[in-house]
Amino acid sequence: HPLGAYVEVPYPPPAALAETVPPEPARSDVVWIDGEWVSHGSEFVWRRGGWFVPPANSQFAVWRTWYRRDGRLMMAPGTWYDAKHERVRAPEPVAPATTPSNQLTSESQTGR
Repeated sequence: HPLGAYVEVPYPPPAALAETVPPEPARSDVVWIDGEWVSHGSEFVWRRGGWFVPPANSQFAVWRTWYRRDGRLMMAPGTWYDAKHERVRAPEPVAPATTPSNQLTSESQTGR
């Protein structure tokens, strides 16, 4: 991630939520991307993973955190980048992950 992709967050994200991986689609151009917590101000919102067709000439950078020397926590969400390290619009999943039936989770669940 370029340094400009990092934003300050008040605390680390919660542990990852469990997701059920759907069968891999019958095509050769898909990749699996895990779900992740995304910072929305003072809260984290879960973004489901899934099977994706990568945008042309792009690569996915997984989310990262790091502490600055002054103690601030910085976070960059999982992002698709092109060959020039420019952000690329995220594709829609071909087959999204699902939440196991024994868990009450949703796309809008927040972690505190």
